[in-house]
Amino acid sequence: MSHIHRIQWFDQQIRNACYPNSNILAEQFEISRRQAQRDIEYMAESLRAPLRYVASQRGYMYEDNSFVLPHLYITDEEQQVLKYLAYRYSHYDYENGQTIRRVGGLLERFTDQPLQAGEYRLPLFEVNARRLQVIGLLEQAIQARNVIHILCRKQPDKPQELYLCPLKLSRRLDEDYVLAAIEGNSRTEFFNLTEILQLKLTDRYFAADDEFSAAPPEQNRQLKPFTARIRLSGMPADSSWGGYTIRSADGEVYEIEFFDTEAFVGQLFSSEWTEILSPKWLKEKVRIRCQNVLNLLNEQESRSDH
Repeated sequence: MSHIHRIQWFDQQIRNACYPNSNILAEQFEISRRQAQRDIEYMAESLRAPLRYVASQRGYMYEDNSFVLPHLYITDEEQQVLKYLAYRYSHYDYENGQTIRRVGGLLERFTDQPLQAGEYRLPLFEVNARRLQVIGLLEQAIQARNVIHILCRKQPDKPQELYLCPLKLSRRLDEDYVLAAIEGNSRTEFFNLTEILQLKLTDRYFAADDEFSAAPPEQNRQLKPFTARIRLSGMPADSSWGGYTIRSADGEVYEIEFFDTEAFVGQLFSSEWTEILSPKWLKEKVRIRCQNVLNLLNEQESRSDH
């Protein structure tokens, strides 16, 4: 349950003369009493709610019943941007770092109220749409303990397909990283988000941190990549094609290696090519995917005509 819903519920309890307090709020939403108290402090300090604690009732009331909560709805896109900025400010470690990190903590809680001009000027961060998406997927994977499939380029011309168990996000030297272990391996390392070319959540899960080394040994075996023969309309700019290892076979025909079929089909849909020569099952998979999309579009057009 979001911070918004808790505040709206607390406001309604006050208006119903139920005299809510932090204990009641914590029990209602199964959160800690400390978190509940922060919600109440937020109402008083940021939303300017005229709260008054009534000792005889052991709860809160409004000193001014004309008070109305400000517009609290935030779109999903706005929440994503705020969450990203909170992450960046929380990891700020330069001039006035302590004050700015507190701003990061504030942004973790929703608000549509403009920040008051203060003594410190906030640093500006670029909000990159792709980075927002990657961080969002990583946060989801970390919370749910999903194994992720990534295509990354740690060295020029040497892209890798990896299955990772992401543990936490981090920021070092003005770069964003995810601390992760390769599936089946207990050793962790930092992966720079700028080097992640593609990222996808799998339907597999990993165990607790101290159980990584207990992963089945078969997960460590090296998988043999598939090889597709694709005719391209022109020569790739470098020795990779969207991050995939590629080599010239015959004229405009190239051989491309891949491990994850769904990820590679996604690459085909987002890139330019003229013909899939092999394997046949890949051509069929792409054809079926295209047919499914056409069927959906035709159904949509048919409904709009009625």
